[in-house]
Amino acid sequence: MNKILLIDIGGTNLRYAYASEGLKSIENSKKISLDSVKNFEDLIGDLINHSDVKHLVISVAGPKMYGTISMTNRDISVNENDLISKFNLNSCDLLNDWESIGFSLSDIDDKEIKFIKEGKPFNNTTFFIGPGTGLGAAVSVEGRSVMATEVGNTTGLTQQLLKNYNLSYESSFTTLESVVSGSAISNIFSIKTGNNISSEEVIKLYKDGDIDAIEVVDGFTKSLAEVISDLALTFISGNGIYLAGSLMRTITELMDKDVFIKQFLDNKLPQHRKILELMPIGIINREHACLLGNLNYFNNK
Repeated sequence: MNKILLIDIGGTNLRYAYASEGLKSIENSKKISLDSVKNFEDLIGDLINHSDVKHLVISVAGPKMYGTISMTNRDISVNENDLISKFNLNSCDLLNDWESIGFSLSDIDDKEIKFIKEGKPFNNTTFFIGPGTGLGAAVSVEGRSVMATEVGNTTGLTQQLLKNYNLSYESSFTTLESVVSGSAISNIFSIKTGNNISSEEVIKLYKDGDIDAIEVVDGFTKSLAEVISDLALTFISGNGIYLAGSLMRTITELMDKDVFIKQFLDNKLPQHRKILELMPIGIINREHACLLGNLNYFNNK
């Protein structure tokens, strides 16, 4: 039985695992910091040779064009045909990382989703979003077709959202992910306090009652709700909105969910507010969501 190598490359870490054709489980999953990867193709070669791999599925944080994804924040470029040729593979599939999140939902168990807002689904369109190093998002139709987006690199809402952080115009904030992401939490806290710490450390201060951290995390929560509200109407995601990533799992345990839902529904016309009220919002608690999404894609293609 041929082996499949599954790889997910995010903004900070690379995760990988192996699977066997026709099976739905993964094995030998590992995480590697991208800072420790000196040569990406050498690493791929080592992982392929280790288990006699014949199929490769890679999800990468970046837009796919002509069979290639070039990361925006790393000097890494991945091309499907180049990898097939170099490593004598039977197949290589390249996905945007949020495509893989979309495919991961096709066999997810109900216990792996925690709903922060109940709803009554009215179509088969699902929207996925997750703030991490950047801001990723995708849309799924009937669980079979997944369209990745680059909404995190749009610019229309950025300056408007700064009000949630009690900041005026800041030229350093250009893209949406510069105000709605883990990096945004860290950067905005630094601007307010002069203290340059990670988003995880800001959230720890939030738990401890730090006034600046509370202002930043609450501003992030309101901004995310506004973004999700607009995008939910853009795609009419009647099957629900799903948030993913470790940052969201942490913040949703701490945030005031009533404030989040109020912000999600506010400033909309009555007929559009009614549409939003019907949409469930859930947190994906599934471990290795991208790797399992890669495997689902391979098994169903």
